[in-house]
Amino acid sequence: MSRMPGAVFDVEHGSEAMSRHDIVCVHTIVGTAPATAAHFSTAADGTIHQSRDTKFKSAANLSGNHRIIAIENEDRGSAFGAWDTSDGHAVPAFTPQQLDAIAKILAWAHKEHGIPLQLCPDSKPTSRGLAYHRQGIDGNFGPFRHPGRVEAGEQWSGSFGKVCPGDRRIDQLTAILEKAREIVEGGFDEVATKAEIKEAVREVVAEVVRDELTKQRKMLTDGGDGAGNVNKERNNLQNIRELITESTNDIIAKLG
Repeated sequence: MSRMPGAVFDVEHGSEAMSRHDIVCVHTIVGTAPATAAHFSTAADGTIHQSRDTKFKSAANLSGNHRIIAIENEDRGSAFGAWDTSDGHAVPAFTPQQLDAIAKILAWAHKEHGIPLQLCPDSKPTSRGLAYHRQGIDGNFGPFRHPGRVEAGEQWSGSFGKVCPGDRRIDQLTAILEKAREIVEGGFDEVATKAEIKEAVREVVAEVVRDELTKQRKMLTDGGDGAGNVNKERNNLQNIRELITESTNDIIAKLG
């Protein structure tokens, strides 16, 4: 399994396997999070929702689904103010919390799947990095700052002229990329792989076990529970070992 630590995992919506991981693609919901067609969604407050394990395809990038990790992003609600959803120029910018959240996802995708920390130039099958949805959409985008699909590019939507995720949000991709690089260079304090989480769980559990065993052994040395009940304390010691072992194995199994 490939689930991001810290994300709120919803019910699994994926079933078809990805063939590879080349791109993280940014979308806008025209609504509120989560949007389950994508792997991830961000809310205005920075909450990260994950609706699909990244071993499965999303349903957000049409012919690019086999290689793209999709992020939908909230754009409606008090944090964004009222805007005309029929006006592609009106899509609001990401909140600062969303910028941080998307950067965390990108940094995690870089470490977990090897997606390069660079801007994706277009939707061609060999292109990699951080992309925006419009790069795979046909349309007359002359009035907008950022272009759509180029010749030989994959088609990422069948909706002609769809401006997703909006110019203001596309303008912020460079800042997102910079934040992701800072996270990576800082040693991934905010993101971790499954292997790292498993190791952390084992270390915490080992510390708890040591402390509890020390207490129980002292009680045995002192004669039990104060009433001379050494057997009771010995049984407690064994029960603690078994409970901790079982709990640890359950946690590791859930992490995959």
